[in-house]
Amino acid sequence: MTGPLYAVLMGYKESPIHEVRRRLAGRVLEQFAQLFATHRACVVAAMGGGGVDIVLPVPSSSRPGPASLEGVEGLGELAVASLGSGSSGATARWMPAALGRAAGEIGHMRPNARAFVVPRSAHACVSGARALLLDDTYVSGSRAQSAAAALRLCGARAVLIVPVGRVLRPERFGAHAAFIAARPGDEGHRSRCVLAQTRAGRR
Repeated sequence: MTGPLYAVLMGYKESPIHEVRRRLAGRVLEQFAQLFATHRACVVAAMGGGGVDIVLPVPSSSRPGPASLEGVEGLGELAVASLGSGSSGATARWMPAALGRAAGEIGHMRPNARAFVVPRSAHACVSGARALLLDDTYVSGSRAQSAAAALRLCGARAVLIVPVGRVLRPERFGAHAAFIAARPGDEGHRSRCVLAQTRAGRR
């Protein structure tokens, strides 16, 4: 299921025109600002009531260089300011360099904890930390889950994946259809928090 948000997210990553990517990156920042303003309490609740210690983007699994979200100017500052103090009482830290690509392959709906790695220089910061992983678009979840697993292997206490957009395919997946059907005739699923659904799925 696609829409205006999907077009923005794809455009800021894929457009060959720098000015278009820069303009759309500003739109992505606005979406994250709205997400944090609306769902900060949801993030804290999903972390088990604790704060967030480190924030980082999900690295690309195919493109060389930094994660695409690193190109969204001001995202780190926004996330840190929005989330406040971590579990230790210190301010959350923006740490995009805490996770990098490794040799492991990621398959469709097949996460691989060895696809990403925490560099030795970041081990002390990741071990025992509550980490927030920011992603632009959540499709099957393999890439984000692989990144989360790599952080857990390094000793992260908790990892929460927060995408600004999620691709829904109700014609293929029953869970997607049920999510949309929860409010029939309503477009609320385009901005609705999935925390309640996540909790229900864990019961």
